[in-house]
Amino acid sequence: MIRKNVALFSLLFLAVAISGCLTAEHKETRIKLNADGKSGSGVILFTNISSEPGDTADVSKDDFNSLITEYYQGRKIETENKGMKNVRKSLYKVEGKLMGEIKFDFDDLKDVGFFRYKDSGLFMYYTVGEGFFTSGQYEASNGSYAGEKMPVIFWEPDQREFYLKMALSTPQEVRRPLVALFQAWETNRH
Repeated sequence: MIRKNVALFSLLFLAVAISGCLTAEHKETRIKLNADGKSGSGVILFTNISSEPGDTADVSKDDFNSLITEYYQGRKIETENKGMKNVRKSLYKVEGKLMGEIKFDFDDLKDVGFFRYKDSGLFMYYTVGEGFFTSGQYEASNGSYAGEKMPVIFWEPDQREFYLKMALSTPQEVRRPLVALFQAWETNRH
């Protein structure tokens, strides 16, 4: 159930507007386990959040409004990801790019897409799919990536911190940066 909710959030995030689409260059996920080896905390960082134009129309204002009202100020993340607790969201600018950060806690590593056979052995993470944690193309991790034929990252049983980086878009894709809209929105808030 939680996996389905996580997948639904990703689909909603990446397809907010019918004619446009929110995207980012990368999604970096950091997970840290508590001493119990099951619960913990996580941070997801979206770099260079932008809008992909639908057809030939510029829908970046609509995409930005959806980002703010549904995700940043709204409760879409919490509603669609029941395994995430104490969700803290922030948007900010770094080197001219709009960044989005989600910090959260969880009770069970399974709630964020990680698996272990019979709760022991190697930690595993499947990198293909349309889920919040699994969308995109594998780029890097602190585990061992099995490759495209078996797109799974493995970590040793004693590992307590996990890192993975996924590319969500390619340089060839047409994107409209949302940083200027964010700066105007920030100015109007104060």
